[in-house]
Amino acid sequence: MKATSKRSPRVQVAALSWLGLLIFGIASGWAQETSQSSNTSLKSDILKRMSGQSVLPTEFGQAVYEGAVDRNSYRVGPGDKLILQIWSPTYEETPAVVSGDGRVAVPFAGPVEVTGKTLAEAEELISAEFQSALRRGRVSVTLFEPRKTRIHVTGAVTFPGTYPMPATSRVADAVDFAGGLKSVLEFRAGDSVMVPMASMRRIEMRNGQTGAVSVVDLQRFFQGGDITGNPYILDGAVIFVPPAQSGVQVGIFGEVRNPGLYEHAQGDNVETLLALGGGLTELADSSMLSIERGNGEVESLNFSASSLAMPVHVGDRVYVGGKPRSNITGSVTISGQVSHPGGYTIVPGKTTVAELLNKCGGLLEDAASQSARLIRKSDDRVVNERRRVAANPLKTMVKDDPIMLADLEMSAEFSRWDYGTVVLDLSASEGESGFSGNVVLQDGDHLEVPSQPLGVRVLGYVNNAGEVPWQEGATLNHYIAQAGGKNSAGWKGRTVVLKARNGSQLRYTRKLSIDPGDVLFVPQRPRTTGWERIKDVIQVAAQAATIVLVLDTATKK
Repeated sequence: MKATSKRSPRVQVAALSWLGLLIFGIASGWAQETSQSSNTSLKSDILKRMSGQSVLPTEFGQAVYEGAVDRNSYRVGPGDKLILQIWSPTYEETPAVVSGDGRVAVPFAGPVEVTGKTLAEAEELISAEFQSALRRGRVSVTLFEPRKTRIHVTGAVTFPGTYPMPATSRVADAVDFAGGLKSVLEFRAGDSVMVPMASMRRIEMRNGQTGAVSVVDLQRFFQGGDITGNPYILDGAVIFVPPAQSGVQVGIFGEVRNPGLYEHAQGDNVETLLALGGGLTELADSSMLSIERGNGEVESLNFSASSLAMPVHVGDRVYVGGKPRSNITGSVTISGQVSHPGGYTIVPGKTTVAELLNKCGGLLEDAASQSARLIRKSDDRVVNERRRVAANPLKTMVKDDPIMLADLEMSAEFSRWDYGTVVLDLSASEGESGFSGNVVLQDGDHLEVPSQPLGVRVLGYVNNAGEVPWQEGATLNHYIAQAGGKNSAGWKGRTVVLKARNGSQLRYTRKLSIDPGDVLFVPQRPRTTGWERIKDVIQVAAQAATIVLVLDTATKK
């Protein structure tokens, strides 16, 4: 009994020790999984910040169909889930999966090779084998679920790699699943833009079984809607996206929906360019088609089969003439953070900014709508205003007149001011204060919508003159502080605001808002000598003494 009582605590201790180790192991495993999940989430956030895109999932979702699968074009492969419908001697439905070696098990007939066959061919072959085995009967083959195949996407894409995708996917799906075409962030004209670094017209798809290479022209699909430019993926295909070639371009202009320059691809002809241009407009004239070669030679064409098949080489331009437009005599361009930047036709003096924004698809989410710049170069009023301001200081010739000093400095600033540019606030809706959508456009105007608000320039007698960030609701004191404060010669009380929206000069008051692009000018305080200060003090003292004397006399009476 004593021996048993001595061993019992030891057994209990051992059991508790094993239980503690078990709990510790479970907790450690849970902590490790949590840490890995946290690290994955952190990496995902980092990638989002670096590339502006979400981290891609490891698998493509459920197959999405464009319509009924064409039995005469869909080719069966390993992994396809089929349903075999046996009609005689008795009706029976049998699920079947195409094996890794490309065969499907058929009741009473055994394995049948179906890889590479269309659905219609596979049904005919399976039915023939079944009839051969039983000497009667008929079998129908139905595609229950398309297989998933491994696709290798390489080259100039955001996330090169290998991805499982449904066999009903197209090349554009594979490129999009790999993060899209590669692009880099560049700063142009004071704004940040994404510049594509990949070719859309020379994408190669290599057959994983035969090694045959086919060229895919995705731009022809996206620009012209040609579905042949976006073929179905092949089993085990390697999709290579080459880098873009600079300077290797052809052009299509005139009465087409998407005029412009496009990357040249092997086999391009006039018909290809018309497709890239989105087709003809309703005003296109079939008798006014021409091509200008890179060496300057011009050939007149028509829309015959021979003209459309004419090869186009690097540097060539195709022009499509059109019927006269009675209501459109001008054009404008819009760039920056809008859905469809480019050139648009307008009726000068009638088309408004709101109508232009509607044509180009509206603003993007990251557009700095309060800092849009309307640039107008051909306006005589610009020259007249510049001359008026330049001559303004000559009207006041009194020595040390503060108005003259301010005008002298401001005239120097006006000489650098671009009067052909005004800043528009596109954030206000129609009917609200500050609505700029009713501004009328002229031929040659350019509207620029940046992604960051314009700054405010603080000039004149401040310690660090220059541009500072705009802040909504900020006052004059804020911007002067951002510019290092005024210096001893500055006269803050006479600060002048040059409004970017119309170029007008306004004396600053608390009721005046400071908008993006505005210029704040702090003029010089009038220079005075010591004797002038003493004279001013004596005059003030004399005026005060006079007032006291008048009050005293009135009190005695």
